[in-house]
Amino acid sequence: MRRFAAVIALLSVSAGCLAADTENFNHVKIRRHRSANDRVLVDKVGVLTFDDGNHKLSYKSIVDDRFQVQDKFEAAYNDVTKIVFEVTTHMRGGGWAQLISAASLPGAMIGPVISGQHVNDYWLYLEYKNGGQTEQVLLEVPKDSSARVIDKTTSLFGSRVTMSEFQEQGEPIDRRTLADFESKHSLKINKSERPLPEAEPDKATIVVVCPPLAARDSGKGNQFKLHADGHVIAVNKEGTYSIAYLDPGQHQLVSQSENANGFETELKAGKTYYFLQNTFQGAFRWQTALSRNSPELVTYLMSGTYYSDWKRK
Repeated sequence: MRRFAAVIALLSVSAGCLAADTENFNHVKIRRHRSANDRVLVDKVGVLTFDDGNHKLSYKSIVDDRFQVQDKFEAAYNDVTKIVFEVTTHMRGGGWAQLISAASLPGAMIGPVISGQHVNDYWLYLEYKNGGQTEQVLLEVPKDSSARVIDKTTSLFGSRVTMSEFQEQGEPIDRRTLADFESKHSLKINKSERPLPEAEPDKATIVVVCPPLAARDSGKGNQFKLHADGHVIAVNKEGTYSIAYLDPGQHQLVSQSENANGFETELKAGKTYYFLQNTFQGAFRWQTALSRNSPELVTYLMSGTYYSDWKRK
């Protein structure tokens, strides 16, 4: 009887240790292509799991009651090659809400310096080896657990974790001060061609993506103009991207829709810069906030959009 009790106690301790080796984070969103033939990105909600006992990171979305489709991935800790965290810029509380700019300092280590800054949702961009290829995943971690997820990944992956951070933060601008604020443009969504940015030695390359609020909004709604020093250099709709080239130097970049939002920035020749025209629900049309973001985030979101073929009328 004593031996049986000892075995039960040992099993209980072992079960407790195994449970302690696993940490789950709920309400994490994954953003993936709708299908192999449909590049539009859709969101699913699920659980992000760190399994220290088996040295694996995994994700499983909640099963869709209609289609019984579950989105998931699994990666050994040693196969994780890169993690990038970035503050989300999105609508909060169901209205034209607080704007949180994203940022990037490629190669910057996450550490104790940001321990008190986890107050908003975070993008979590992840790369891992899967056989002979590299897989990319984009997750959105809610603010309630972002601090713990960042601390966990930092402790596990060290220098493989970076935090994107820029000085540029979009501010409201009177759109009437823009020389082209009343300009008209035609826009066709090009689904057959997908040009990629090419750095030019004497120009600064601009990549700007306009992610939709929801997959169903792709290609719909009003236009979002990007101005450089008051003149339009790119036009998007939700779910499209554009590429532009500017002379190096100081520029005012402004995204215009029902409102206008932008900042001053220094651009250098031969470099590529990545921006998002973030979308928000306005009174009559979608509103916008411009943010500079990491190449990883913008490139991933660009993969779920179509090229904007626009012309001035």
